[in-house]
Amino acid sequence: MKRYRTLTREELEEVESDLIQFLAESGVTAGDWERWKAADDPRVSELIEEFSEGFWDRATSKITYLERRSEHEAWLFYFGSHEAQLLRCVVDAASGAAEWYEGSKSFEEEARGREIFLLLEQGAQPVDEARWNAVVAAKNGVHLN
Repeated sequence: MKRYRTLTREELEEVESDLIQFLAESGVTAGDWERWKAADDPRVSELIEEFSEGFWDRATSKITYLERRSEHEAWLFYFGSHEAQLLRCVVDAASGAAEWYEGSKSFEEEARGREIFLLLEQGAQPVDEARWNAVVAAKNGVHLN
């Protein structure tokens, strides 16, 4: 079962050097690749799917914190190896009052990348630990300089 979607043509163009390296490591020459693409050979799709899986595995393994924002709310996620923590802040548009929500979710280690991927697909963006800490401090009423 595929855990991730296949990279789009535009995404593949952005990581072309990585794709070329992958093809070389897989024993595919530039000539073979061009012939296969021209002939619409199924090996092209198979290799792109394999590359995409590896790309998303590497990309999601580097992410620990994510944030998804809209006008009146922010969702922040911390990902450990087996559990994700959530902080959600909803700001009332009329009063400016903030309501906080917290949660956590356990998952198998091999599912971590898929969980992060799904949030990325929903518009979440990677953030650093400082952003997470700032939101935790705000939730706890601590003002950081």
